[in-house]
Amino acid sequence: MENKSKWFISGILLIGAVVGILFLSVVVSVVNWAGTTEFCGTFCHDMEVVYTAYKKGQHARTPSGKTANCSDCHLAYHSNEHIGPVDYVFMLVDKAKSGSVSAWGFVRGRMNTVEKQVAMRPELIETVHNHMKHQDFSTCRGCHNFDNMYNPKKPFVAQLHKNFKPGKGVDCLACHPNVGHYYGPKDHANAPDPTK
Repeated sequence: MENKSKWFISGILLIGAVVGILFLSVVVSVVNWAGTTEFCGTFCHDMEVVYTAYKKGQHARTPSGKTANCSDCHLAYHSNEHIGPVDYVFMLVDKAKSGSVSAWGFVRGRMNTVEKQVAMRPELIETVHNHMKHQDFSTCRGCHNFDNMYNPKKPFVAQLHKNFKPGKGVDCLACHPNVGHYYGPKDHANAPDPTK
């Protein structure tokens, strides 16, 4: 009888491990799919204007050919590919919070038309800017390693960024306001041009 209970417990543990691994695999796959630019730009109904501006921004079309997707810039820890399990949980919380704010704005009718999205642009830009400041622009540094930054055609760029270290209160968007999204004057009828 005792021998049967050992096999039963071992079987339950094995089944639990397999189910756990499958569950985590599904969660990671869904998180990766929901973090793509295509998901944000075409699946989310309230991101039409933002997606258009993203495609015109510097991160969608870099000289190196590497592009930053929405999650790289907007989610804590996402641009850092070597995060631990605790950071991954915080990233998921950040993603859930970000997605729920967007979904709630759409459900409430605050962001369900292009006109409303354009009208809310200043508020949304300020919210994202404050969020990035609060994270000390860690999403920018996840891709841009200032210690290795060098351009032989523009050596002053590396020198300029040399002292931009974490915790120094550096505001990346102060110098690079259109890096992620470029809202040109012809995008939409009432869209302000942030470059003016």
